[in-house]
Amino acid sequence: MKPAFFNIAKIKRETIIKACISEFGEYGYEKSSTDRIIKLANISKGGLYEYISSKEELFLYVTEFVFQGLYSFIRNKLEERQNISEDILERFRIVSEIAIDFYIANPSYIKFIVTTGRLNDPSLEKKVKAIFAKQFNTVFGNVSEKNLRYDKAKITEMLIWLLAKTRDDFLHAMEQSNNTKRLKKIYLENWDFYLSILKTGIYS
Repeated sequence: MKPAFFNIAKIKRETIIKACISEFGEYGYEKSSTDRIIKLANISKGGLYEYISSKEELFLYVTEFVFQGLYSFIRNKLEERQNISEDILERFRIVSEIAIDFYIANPSYIKFIVTTGRLNDPSLEKKVKAIFAKQFNTVFGNVSEKNLRYDKAKITEMLIWLLAKTRDDFLHAMEQSNNTKRLKKIYLENWDFYLSILKTGIYS
């Protein structure tokens, strides 16, 4: 982002960011329109390009903003707890419980995050994954490798896939129903099921 963006009034900056989250979340990166962002944010086309060098730069900035919002929320909630387990599966269970509250409170953020997993440009996808990894590691970087039968990186990769799946499933369900209490219950039950399989295996 250009320096001018950080010199405008906070409320105007927040309005632009909110418009970007809405636009990218609704249409994805490829089909999104800076013209619609301009209209939503109530700024001029020339004004927007005083703040950004390109649509990609804007998307990456908003991606970092959204992931920072999610993982700051998670970190703050973890700090409120005592003796957080270093076990990888237990950590994922705790974080899934925290994350669902963020999802419910910030549906536009989650809608945006879902679109970051559907990029067609490999170069942009790599940059987005780096932004995600930076935030993810602040929460999961210190989980223990003790007693793991398989490579920690491979297990983490699989759990990240589950994270994306449960998040996508929740967003889809939330678009069909506004009963967030029931949806939260289903979301956590699904995580309990997946983690129990990982702990015990599929054979009796």
